[in-house]
Amino acid sequence: MGESIRRQLDLLMNAYGYNLYEQKNRARADDLLVRERVASLIGESAGALRNLRTDYRRRFVPPPSREQPTTPAVHLDALAALARLQERLEGLETRVRSMPVPTNDRAWEHFRREHATLMDLLMRDYNLIVPAQQLRDAAQALRADAWNAEAGTELERLADDIARAAQARADFLATVG
Repeated sequence: MGESIRRQLDLLMNAYGYNLYEQKNRARADDLLVRERVASLIGESAGALRNLRTDYRRRFVPPPSREQPTTPAVHLDALAALARLQERLEGLETRVRSMPVPTNDRAWEHFRREHATLMDLLMRDYNLIVPAQQLRDAAQALRADAWNAEAGTELERLADDIARAAQARADFLATVG
């Protein structure tokens, strides 16, 4: 009877083959949490741009009237730039959410140094947090009356920083896997 209880306890602690308390499994879960946080920050940035587009359209793109049948091109260009930037951020959010992690493969675990690889990926993901927070803060600080091409340059630069970090992470993963 004591052996049966010990076996059940062992199965519970190892989660039926997946030990929740091993360092590598914590690193895998932490990596997922960090990427989720970064993707959430990027999503908030895209949401801020969506709200900015709505506000910009309301303020500067009135419905056609007899006095002004067409919208000035400068305002349409600004809306198009906002839409492109918003789409880019939404794509970046998806890219961060779907970044791969090595599978839990026991046969290759020893050769691949899985724990060290997961810790390195986690550190690379931590490097995404600061530019993602800066991106969110910059996007939320924008106002419709201050929007122009130069205002989007900082957002583009921060998005480029995130994209470069994501690419560096993918390149690293390609070399170890």
